[in-house]
Amino acid sequence: MTDLKTWIHALETELGLEPGTIDMKAVLDLARDAAHAVARPAAPVTTYAVGYAAGLAAATGETTDAARKAIALAHRWPEEA
Repeated sequence: MTDLKTWIHALETELGLEPGTIDMKAVLDLARDAAHAVARPAAPVTTYAVGYAAGLAAATGETTDAARKAIALAHRWPEEA
């Protein structure tokens, strides 16, 4: 197991999440797109915001496509900024 996978497993355990809750590829893709299209510091801010939106949606029984929306915004960011 890689250090990152070991970390993710430990993080899920520590936070009381079911194993496999964190989609490493999806999070890294989101962070990459935000970092490259906007700015490096956008990566952690964007992943946090998407996680927060997902948590709010889950708390109300809703679903969200926050990650898809954030990636789309990052890809069109140079045009909108």
